[in-house]
Amino acid sequence: MSAFSNIPQPMKTSRTGRRVSLGLKLPVVVIGLLFVALVVFSYLSIQLSQQALLNTVKGELEDQTLAKVVSVQADLLIAKTMALDLATIAEIENLEEADLIQIIRGMLKENDRVFGSTIAYEPNAFKPNTPYFAPYFSRRPNDTLVFSDLSTREYDYSRQAWYAVPKANRVPIITPPYFDYGGSEIWVVTWSAPFSDDAGNFKGVATADLAFSQTQESINSVQVGENGYAFMIDSAGIILGIGENGGIYETMSDSMVLAAFSENTKGWIQLISDMRNGKSGFVEATDPRGETMLVAYAPIGLETGWSLALAYPKSELANNTNRLQNTLLGYTIIVTFVISILVLAFTRSITQPLLKLREYAGRISNETLTGAGQEQFDTIQIQTQDELEDLGNAINQMSENLRKSFGTLEENVAARTEALARLANELRTIAEVNRELSSIRDQSTLLNVSASLIRERLGYYHVGIFLVDEKDEYAVLQGASSASAEQMLAQNYKLRIGETGLVGNVTLTGKAYIAQDVDLDTVHFENPFLPETRSEIALPLRSYNVTIGALDIQAKTSGAFSEDDIQTLQVLADQLAAAIENAQLVRRLEETLRELSKTNQEKTRQVWQSTINTQMASAYEYDGLQIRPMPRDINSSLAARLESGRPVITNMNSKNTLLIPLTILGQVIGVVGLEQEDAEKTWSEEQIAIAQAAANRAALTLENARLFEESNRRAAKESSIFAATSRISSTSSMENILKAAAEELDKVLNASEITIQFTDTSSDRK
Repeated sequence: MSAFSNIPQPMKTSRTGRRVSLGLKLPVVVIGLLFVALVVFSYLSIQLSQQALLNTVKGELEDQTLAKVVSVQADLLIAKTMALDLATIAEIENLEEADLIQIIRGMLKENDRVFGSTIAYEPNAFKPNTPYFAPYFSRRPNDTLVFSDLSTREYDYSRQAWYAVPKANRVPIITPPYFDYGGSEIWVVTWSAPFSDDAGNFKGVATADLAFSQTQESINSVQVGENGYAFMIDSAGIILGIGENGGIYETMSDSMVLAAFSENTKGWIQLISDMRNGKSGFVEATDPRGETMLVAYAPIGLETGWSLALAYPKSELANNTNRLQNTLLGYTIIVTFVISILVLAFTRSITQPLLKLREYAGRISNETLTGAGQEQFDTIQIQTQDELEDLGNAINQMSENLRKSFGTLEENVAARTEALARLANELRTIAEVNRELSSIRDQSTLLNVSASLIRERLGYYHVGIFLVDEKDEYAVLQGASSASAEQMLAQNYKLRIGETGLVGNVTLTGKAYIAQDVDLDTVHFENPFLPETRSEIALPLRSYNVTIGALDIQAKTSGAFSEDDIQTLQVLADQLAAAIENAQLVRRLEETLRELSKTNQEKTRQVWQSTINTQMASAYEYDGLQIRPMPRDINSSLAARLESGRPVITNMNSKNTLLIPLTILGQVIGVVGLEQEDAEKTWSEEQIAIAQAAANRAALTLENARLFEESNRRAAKESSIFAATSRISSTSSMENILKAAAEELDKVLNASEITIQFTDTSSDRK
């Protein structure tokens, strides 16, 4: 049906009066319908544009908020991990002061995001007669480490929240931000991890400090549109950081809760309430300045109670649609005005061409300019040798341009959709690879699994992972996935840094490189193992701004990579580098722990060997009535079996005997033997388990008794020395001093005769 079928037609009537001509009626109807159509089109275009822009802004704000949250979480997790590692080391090892200081300094150097760190001990927990001990290192702006002792009279760290709270709760905690007076004069947050001794008694706290002022600066500097801003609050609503466009606030003291109750706000109270409750979302609300904002918010988590929000002014969203609205309205007025002049200038002699134009306009308004309708769409044929013919040709050209525009638009949309689908696949692959890598600790397995996942998920010809050797001369292939991967790995395939191929270039410059056509690229190195390569991309593997290797991806088609792939694949490369760094750190930590465990076992063995040698008897027997010494009668072969730490069942003296080793820190210090009179009776698993538990308890008790005895001897020795020196220092004459010294030496040494003799030094003066 034609869009103009409802136009009233002239008809006979008995009503008398002035007749309205078609020359006037037709222009009025055509102009009116054209104006309405343009207005509706403009309105729908504006609405669709506003919705599309709103969805785009929402997605970008949510992504930007999540990225910033992940950035803050990353810094917090680095500090937490360092605090837990220090607590683990302090808990399992009895370290000397120099070793402890070296460990703190070394870990702080490796974690440049951490501002300061200490291991603070309970009184006498580190060394006897040492009330407090807390060596502390902090980082200066020039990245140098400065040592200070927190165990001073001016600073009682036992009363500080970072020490007292984990001591009371026995769990790692993060402190609220506090100002470091007398230190670096910045805001700081501290991760604190408690640790205990072997008996489970609280021993101290290991900490890692983060410069919260840097976090504030990063929040304040977030760019949100032209006049938007970011802000972060804690669970009480206190403003931890806010951009300069958000208004004038005193961070760390002003409350966003109070500001939300301003008469200018709308929906801001609910927003702040959701943020304080740890919720995330996207809302439209009016801030305390009276500005309508689009806000994306999410919690930082990690028990901080913090929440981050990014506020985008809605007025900026409306600017683009306003410009479009003004342009469309301007064109509507212009087109309506021009057509009105043309139509009013025509006479009845052009009624037929106008009808053709009307029909053609109706078809344009009803037909679809794309798809199957395009093939059935004809042009209007008007031959009046005047402006009507020109108008008909112009309309034909306009319809052709519209068809081309819609066709180009469809092509652009299809291309963009394909690009977005590829990007989504790459991001999904990155997430899957990252999830798989998080559970792998062995570096060789990590690299080969990574290469296989990337190649399988993204469908590339070859994926190789190179690591720089210790001399920084070659990039050596450590993991690969392709038909020739095993052969390349078996031959220790490597490329010289800075000289050979894309990998050599990337490991030297630290920048990604793409070869769209390897036959034309001068940097590309032709690998005989990969003859089907037609395009290649190499991305640096970076760790703390140092290039440790490269991720090499090759495809069978030319132009398989674009500049956009650098951004997405670099994210994958950075995650892979972080996983490699974690695997290396785990390996080094395991080696350190093994060495420390070995040292402890040897020290325990020596101490107990010395203790046993001082005893009158090294073995005792209980026969149900009394305990009496007995000679050691365990042969060397049986003793070797007991070194494994597991119970041994044997026949000794024609009796079924169960031997349970007494172990301390993995070192066997003795054996508990249980005998059954009936040689035919066997030991049950329950009896062995009970005996094992009793032996473990006995070993711990023996160790505690030895430590207590050693502490008593040391205390008695120091008491005797203190008493002797006190008595000697209390006398004033030479005779009394000599007499007091001789008497005190006699008490301590039980000597029968004490002689104090002065040396004549007169001969030395000649």
